[in-house]
Amino acid sequence: MRIDIWSDLVCPWCYVGKRRFENALARFDNRAEVEIVHRSFQLNPAAPRDRTSNRREMLMQKYRLSPTQAVEMDARMTQTAAREGLEFHLEGTLTGNTFDAHQLVHLAHAHGLQDAVIERFYRAYFDVLQEVGRR
Repeated sequence: MRIDIWSDLVCPWCYVGKRRFENALARFDNRAEVEIVHRSFQLNPAAPRDRTSNRREMLMQKYRLSPTQAVEMDARMTQTAAREGLEFHLEGTLTGNTFDAHQLVHLAHAHGLQDAVIERFYRAYFDVLQEVGRR
């Protein structure tokens, strides 16, 4: 069985969904017969490729949120991630065009490393880089 998964590497719900899917797949008796193919989906393909912007400010503008609402939304997302064993650090996160990152994911697929590369991108974006930025 082949399963195609469409996601963006800066999407917190995509990371949570990946972890939920992996947990369900681990309980599936025929998991060895499952082929997973990750597909690229850009949440904001119009974002310039040569610069980043503050993720929270972008969300406030896109969804017409107040600063308080944006902070609360991030807190709920962080709690959701934690229930899946993920640690999110969303404060100060930048966002931008993910086209180049998706190209690396497709290159990794050609070498049998797609899932590992995706996992590292997610962890770097939602956990590690934010932690490093606070030091």
